Amino acid sequence: MDGSAAPAPGNLPAALTGLVGRDDEIERLASLLRATRLLTVTGTGGCGKTRLALALAERRRPDFPDGAWWVDLAASTEHEHVATAVAAALGVAQSPGEEEAATVIRHLRPRTALLVLDNCEQVVAAVAVLIDRLLTSCPGLTVVATSREVIGVSGETVFRLGGLRLPDGDGAGAEAVELFLQRARTADPWFPATPDHADAVARLCRRLDGLPLAIELAAARVGVLGVAEIADRLDRDAAILRHPSRTAPARHQTLQATLDWSHRLLTEPERILFRRLSAFQGTFSLAAAEAVAAGAGIDPGEVVDLLAGLVVKSLVLPVGRGTGYRYRMLETIRQYGERTLALSGEREAVHAAHADFYLGLAEEARTGVEGSDQARWLDLMEAEHDNVRAVLRRDLPSRPHLRAGMTALMWPFWYRRGYYHEARSWLEQAAADADGPRELRAAVLTGAGVLAFLQCDYPIACERLSKARALYEEAGDLAGLATALQRLGSVAREEGRFADARRLHEESLAIWTELGDGAGVAASLDYLGFAAWLEGDAVRAVDLCRRAVAAFRASGRRQETAAAMINLGAATRLTGETGRAEAILRGSLEIARHLGYQEGIAWALHELALTLASAEPEPGAFGDVRAPEPGAAEGTTVAGMLRESLATHLALGDRWRVASVVESIAEIVTTPVAPRRAAALLGAADALRRTLGAPVPPAERPALTACVETLHAALGARAFADAWRGGETMTLDEMADAAVEAGGEEPAAGGPEPFDAYGLTGRELAVLRLVSRGMTNREIAGELHISAGTAGVHVSNILRKLGVTSRVQAAAMVRDAGPPGRAG
Repeated sequence: MDGSAAPAPGNLPAALTGLVGRDDEIERLASLLRATRLLTVTGTGGCGKTRLALALAERRRPDFPDGAWWVDLAASTEHEHVATAVAAALGVAQSPGEEEAATVIRHLRPRTALLVLDNCEQVVAAVAVLIDRLLTSCPGLTVVATSREVIGVSGETVFRLGGLRLPDGDGAGAEAVELFLQRARTADPWFPATPDHADAVARLCRRLDGLPLAIELAAARVGVLGVAEIADRLDRDAAILRHPSRTAPARHQTLQATLDWSHRLLTEPERILFRRLSAFQGTFSLAAAEAVAAGAGIDPGEVVDLLAGLVVKSLVLPVGRGTGYRYRMLETIRQYGERTLALSGEREAVHAAHADFYLGLAEEARTGVEGSDQARWLDLMEAEHDNVRAVLRRDLPSRPHLRAGMTALMWPFWYRRGYYHEARSWLEQAAADADGPRELRAAVLTGAGVLAFLQCDYPIACERLSKARALYEEAGDLAGLATALQRLGSVAREEGRFADARRLHEESLAIWTELGDGAGVAASLDYLGFAAWLEGDAVRAVDLCRRAVAAFRASGRRQETAAAMINLGAATRLTGETGRAEAILRGSLEIARHLGYQEGIAWALHELALTLASAEPEPGAFGDVRAPEPGAAEGTTVAGMLRESLATHLALGDRWRVASVVESIAEIVTTPVAPRRAAALLGAADALRRTLGAPVPPAERPALTACVETLHAALGARAFADAWRGGETMTLDEMADAAVEAGGEEPAAGGPEPFDAYGLTGRELAVLRLVSRGMTNREIAGELHISAGTAGVHVSNILRKLGVTSRVQAAAMVRDAGPPGRAG
């Protein structure tokens, strides 16, 4: 005897490819299999159920002395063939006159075995009957089933399998990316995994929802197309996802075939609902499905049961738990549904019903986001935002003014949640339509003017708001007129025309008072208080803002309360009550974060940082002006608050506040440690203000003047002027980079920067400084408010420019040359 162990009984097929990822799923399934006798792995076609079930069976095979047995039911189209297929896989001969199910039971009754039934969906009823008989008659039997539909047997444990883990930054550690790279190198052994490819691969994997089959089909195209080309073509033609293997199952050779397989298993009412649900983007509610999909073959009362059937068949996924259930389709499935909808001839009618539902919801939300139930409506419209976008993108000849109506209703939400860039794009498109009703044109122009103001395009803001004002006056719409006057007053305030600002806000206040509109009155008081504290009249500002806060609180308007509290806190700081100012500003920040009010978060952080800095007994003595150590929470130090504020204002496009925050960073963070950089930042901020036509407000001038005097004394007039002029030539991004780097070491006066010869940009110098501290790409991303993928690209460029091949070598260069960083 050679002493070798006998082969384990069973017929598990050999895996031709390694299993990528799924470690957590395998652990969970192995645990479940110890506690149940029927475990069904269900999920949409192509999610990897078969491969996962095989890995599970291989892992648990030692627990079953009589073997692990595999039965592929993909070819079984008749219910009576199921027992036959199981008997054949077990190698059991049928006795004369004995039915096949009885033969299988006779064989398995005395055995402890694992039976895996793969691809059960097209014969699920027969599988359910057979499994029930087997489990009842064979006490040592455990069954694992894979199916796009739940089996529906008593005692069944269901495991819903989704896609592979998706990338959240540069794709590092993401299972979907790892699978793509492995399969891409099969198609093209020289496929480069460079930072240049990282974003494209991550985008493609997200586009494919992490579905293993779809990723493998996409990777097979790498030898012919670039990754970005594959992703772009997918939006036009999913037929590009075709498997080159001649031996792959027909249903897996194209994504279309996989979905055709699932579609054929639906009843006709389910098919109707399925194609109509493709009108939704992102997630949707049951109420939305009932409103959009009912009619012409589906009664409203049938929708819930049909939807449940699509969930059971893994074509629709539930999202959320308990009372918060919503639903979604994977994008690849939704696009398949769109194609069937187009072929059905129902597309325009379904899209019109979809548009009507969301226009009605937007009308309710417009009132809701300005009322006491603000937070709920903001969250609801956030959840529905993808569907609103879908309405705006579609051209419906039967709804000529739909886009204008939707944008007029949506801009207050977009403002509150910080969608400035997107909002301006939609509003400007709608504003170009001069044929709409007068009231609608005025509302669109108001929104367009407000968003232009928020991004500091003051001439455009004035033009849009002035046109809206004229239309409101023509229509006799006093509320609209008061709104336009308020917003024109805000433009005047930022341009430093304080007398005009006061006049416009007072005119607005008079109209709101006449109308008896308490919220309008509070808004005008708040705007007047804002102008007062910027002018330096802190006592008047406190009085006005305190009244505004009280009125907003009484009406339950939390976002407006938060904004008014920032004005109140800033004005209170100017009176010298820094402790009270801090409490007010922290309260505002808490509300703004709860609501997702991005402008309020950034603004409150700025004013809170100024308050904390002004409360310090010895300027520059507090120990948090430098960048926090790795692991410290951003936004918990003065420097961190200013960086977070700057990043958010930059993302919003609010350049007026960008200039103010950069000046604060120069004054508080940079001057004590890097005076040349501080002078350059002030020069950059001054150039930005001149471009905008927005001078430094009187309330902020004393701190700026004191900072300039300090820098003059530290640098001398010539060096100060040189640094200032250098700052004036910075782009907005370069200024932001320099501000983010604030807190670095100041190089020796008069000496060249140690890394000037390598041509590193300001952002690359900041990244290099963090690399030298041992930070990972993800930690660098958090520090600099960029994506991990972008950080990785910067690191790659830095290594190339320095002529080294590793981060360790780059860090050694920093240690030898001294800390990198530019002061001017």
